[in-house]
Amino acid sequence: MTEQKEKNIMPEIPDDIYDISAAEETKKWAWLANIHPLMIVTGIIILVSIATYFIPGGAYDRYEVAIEALGGDTRELIIPGSFHFAESVPQGFRQIWTSFMEGAIEAADISFSIFLCAGAFTAIIATGAVTNGINSLAKKFGTRAYILIPVCVFAFGLGGATYGMYEDSIPFVLVLVPMALAMGFDSMVGLMTVHFSVAVGASSAFMNPFCVGVGQALAEVPMMSGIGVRILLWAVMMAATSAYILRYAFKVRSNPLLSPCYEDDLKKRSEYKEFDTSQLQGLSKREALVLILLAAGMGLMVYGVIVWGWWFNEIGSIFLFMGVIIPLVGGLSVNEMISKNVEGMSTVISAVLLISASRVITAILTNSNTMDTILYYMSSALTEMPQIFSIVVMFLVSSVAMLFVQSSSGLAATLMPIMAPLADLLGIERQTVVTAYALGTGTFGWIVPWEGINFAMCSLAGVAFFKYLKQAAKYVFTVYIPISVIALILMTIFHYS
Repeated sequence: MTEQKEKNIMPEIPDDIYDISAAEETKKWAWLANIHPLMIVTGIIILVSIATYFIPGGAYDRYEVAIEALGGDTRELIIPGSFHFAESVPQGFRQIWTSFMEGAIEAADISFSIFLCAGAFTAIIATGAVTNGINSLAKKFGTRAYILIPVCVFAFGLGGATYGMYEDSIPFVLVLVPMALAMGFDSMVGLMTVHFSVAVGASSAFMNPFCVGVGQALAEVPMMSGIGVRILLWAVMMAATSAYILRYAFKVRSNPLLSPCYEDDLKKRSEYKEFDTSQLQGLSKREALVLILLAAGMGLMVYGVIVWGWWFNEIGSIFLFMGVIIPLVGGLSVNEMISKNVEGMSTVISAVLLISASRVITAILTNSNTMDTILYYMSSALTEMPQIFSIVVMFLVSSVAMLFVQSSSGLAATLMPIMAPLADLLGIERQTVVTAYALGTGTFGWIVPWEGINFAMCSLAGVAFFKYLKQAAKYVFTVYIPISVIALILMTIFHYS
């Protein structure tokens, strides 16, 4: 094996061997880097607030029902055909001036979990054990290290498909990005491997209780029914996602100037060049113990979510203890451990603010009595269409509605009582409608600037936010939407039930 292959680290790149004009393509959207997502969200909040003065108020009658798939938690369901126009309540400054604080309080559990996660992993990485372990792994796989990408895609996708993994995938960005760089790719590869996989896995799911479970319960079809077709759809989505990421990865490895992260990755990559994996003597006992404790902590978190029903209170507490105990075991002093935790938390402040701000949009539409009006007009467009067009429109309606509702179970409670009876009138199987709703939950939510989880992952990955959104949008429109539409048309034709 040659010395270069033995190192498995990106070699020096002579600037004159590439066509510089190719790099100019990555600069076309450079002006977006100067626009903070909070500016965009603020503009959207102002526009939505103004719109409440013109959109008529309306409401559906609702009733509460316990959802077995959610452990008996209740949701308010719409009564089909009960929509009626009502007095609108325009949301001016006097109505929304406290909305940000209300959104911050509502999202406090996820916000502090993100803080604790970022702090813990920054402190753990500072021990050097994670870097050593990743480079050791890259050396072991050699030129076949790319195999780890589809393995990770299917693993994260499985988490999304089975127990609804999503926000709890955030910390893995801090592991996958260094691994991608060690394999000669860029930071975007590590970010996509985590985010694309878990988002698509959760929406093309076959067991996700927050998506498929609630959808099937509200559509009154047997739980776990149609699972064979769902598994097939999930596998196709994961394979397509793997192929997309690998194609991008090999493109930027062959010509790093094509990477939108090229300049941002120079500093990171120089740190990896200083670490020569050919000189590795194996992990020390202390480093091995750090990695064992890290794996144990992540395993406990996943097990607790699946088996014991843990959520953000418990997840955040796990990160708190990991961020204190593991860095100390890894050799950091108490002061260093605290400093690194605070340093990590500071990297996600903007993401946490964005999560709070995004709640304002939903609050404005709900408090103004215009949310139901928007949903009514969107769903009314379905009544006079052929089956194939109707199922595609149901998918698109679910996709757009998810941007406002921002909760897969909440969207099911809002749309399923309307779409399920409508499917009967159109001669479409309810199982297909559940799939249209489920796929719709994953279309646009993770490529819009007001979704805080997107920004949190980009912050931890060190990837410019709008460069990521551009890459994610390309995937959505060239891979996700075409596969979803084809799958739904085939399900409608063959009466999937």
